[in-house]
Amino acid sequence: MHGIVAQETGVDSEESTPLPPDPAVEQLILKASGGPEALGRSLDSLARVRAWSAIDELLQPLASNAPAADRAARIASQISTDQRIRISSAEDVSEEAKKALDAIFDARATTLRDPNRLQAAIKQLTSSSDDEKLGAYRTLFRGGEYASAALIGDIVQTKDLDQRREDLRVLLKIDRSAGIAGLRRVALYGNDSARSKAIDALAMLGLDEVQVDLLVRRLEATSDAASRLPALKIMRLALKDAMDEAVASQHDFGDVSVWAINAKRDGVVPTQAATWVVAFRNAADAASRLSRVGDDDPASMVQQLTAQLAYRVANDPDWGDAKNRDEFINAFFGDASSEDVLAAWALPVLENSVELDNDPAAVGILRLIDGELSRGLSASLLRQGADASVLVETVDHPNATVRYEAAATIARLMAADPQLTFAGISRVRDRWQQMATLGPKGVAIILENRPEIISAWQRIMAGAGFEPRIADSVAALERRLSRGDDVRLIVSKQQPRDASAIEMIDVVRRMRVGRDVPLLIYSPAPMVETPEQLEEEIDQRTESQKEFDANLPDQFGVRGGIDSLDIEIEASLIHGTVHRDWTKRRGLDLQLIGQTRWGDESLRAGVIRSMPRPRSAAGLYEILLDSRRRAHLPTLSPSDRVRYRMIALDAIAMTTEE
Repeated sequence: MHGIVAQETGVDSEESTPLPPDPAVEQLILKASGGPEALGRSLDSLARVRAWSAIDELLQPLASNAPAADRAARIASQISTDQRIRISSAEDVSEEAKKALDAIFDARATTLRDPNRLQAAIKQLTSSSDDEKLGAYRTLFRGGEYASAALIGDIVQTKDLDQRREDLRVLLKIDRSAGIAGLRRVALYGNDSARSKAIDALAMLGLDEVQVDLLVRRLEATSDAASRLPALKIMRLALKDAMDEAVASQHDFGDVSVWAINAKRDGVVPTQAATWVVAFRNAADAASRLSRVGDDDPASMVQQLTAQLAYRVANDPDWGDAKNRDEFINAFFGDASSEDVLAAWALPVLENSVELDNDPAAVGILRLIDGELSRGLSASLLRQGADASVLVETVDHPNATVRYEAAATIARLMAADPQLTFAGISRVRDRWQQMATLGPKGVAIILENRPEIISAWQRIMAGAGFEPRIADSVAALERRLSRGDDVRLIVSKQQPRDASAIEMIDVVRRMRVGRDVPLLIYSPAPMVETPEQLEEEIDQRTESQKEFDANLPDQFGVRGGIDSLDIEIEASLIHGTVHRDWTKRRGLDLQLIGQTRWGDESLRAGVIRSMPRPRSAAGLYEILLDSRRRAHLPTLSPSDRVRYRMIALDAIAMTTEE
């Protein structure tokens, strides 16, 4: 029955007496038989009064006998989003009923996005019938981003100027920013016909944000150097700004909806991308505009290639195989040989990437240096007179992936001449030796000399997925860090025995390989009250206070406090992308550090934190999370370690053969 259980009528009552069925609920159930819309309205109303058993009764038959797509869409159209969420989260609604509810909403989404339905509505936008136009508006507004994509496709394909104007007007009403972004994407990457019409549509808008797109068409049509130079300067500045924004972007949580060009290059399709990857894509778009207008100034070319490589690696950290390399070189240099391209651009692009702290671009250009390379090219990339070339210097890069890729690149170059000598070769050999001993885990260096504290830290680091390495002095820390291992974290006591904390930070930050390593300076763990004090305090609380305090979550959302948990950090935090952030920001104790220069406000991964010594791995969550959010490359995976280890062993064997 659908009534509410009555309260007991007396103290001695042993059974609950149900009330008569609720007339309103019964009436809604009867109305549900009036068709798809009536069923949807009844479900919506029943959810408002929380009549879960009645909802279950109406939805369960749909689980075993799913309605046709059109009928399911009509049911879902009458259920509001709020009531759908309420039903889906109700514990008294069965899983079968919830699956049936999801199915009818999936059917509605499919119906709203149906290309034929959207195209028919678009054609009705220029109808002389107001009713048809009103129906078309409703259909397109309900179609969301799929309707925007359909409108963009029609704008760049139709020859009817009135139709294009109406399409553009509705597109801007549905989602102004997304509509303009879609047209700009077709204007940049579409085929010739689609590009021309997309630019015409953007010209009709007359907005400041699309002037650069109109500038591209103007520069494509003129070869007058005097008129081109001012426009090129504007576009180069736009590329610089976009790249600065990309390098400064944080590895934030969640994805955003963006446009991708379709297979025919005559429209766009919606896709998902991380916000920081979109920042790199925007820089690549700015570079593509310069490439399209034929900006072949060497300095500009370096910036263009840097932006393009950075986006490819940011979007796909494994980018750089033989197929990727060939496609990239062919796309930007046509029939030019890879040797000529690398001889001209490899070192300038690598130097620019390192100077800009653009780690994805550095990895991208290092992976391009591959294939059958001549001895002459190998020597030119490795030798720079009496000084080490930028490629050799990169083996000491702050990011472990970049320095290992540099060492792997040099190993490939020396395959043509294993006895080749150049400035800095000893540094390369040292890096190979270190790579050859890479363990399965990242390293955490612990600056501590008290056995009981060292033991506690070793347990914590094991729980965090790190291999702990002990240093009993700042000098020992410097020696261990100089090896260039994959150091993920340095923790230090407040007062090392041979230097102050500020001097320890100075030593670490002056080393290239230590520049971006997170630093944690810990003070003694907070004093724990004696059992007698705790018992006295507990006795003074009421039972309700005790119950309330026991369920009080901390800033991480964990009841009882995350720092008290003896758990392992999630693998995704150590080895990959972090999907959720429960933390609050913790400021740096500048009284401890001594100078604001160590506030480390850059967006690199080398954050500095001061805090009481944690009791478990969970206490490291915040500093590791903050460090990961500032990095644009994933940390080394176990398979990466094996690959770099094998490369180093082969290189060592190759260069030591008689």
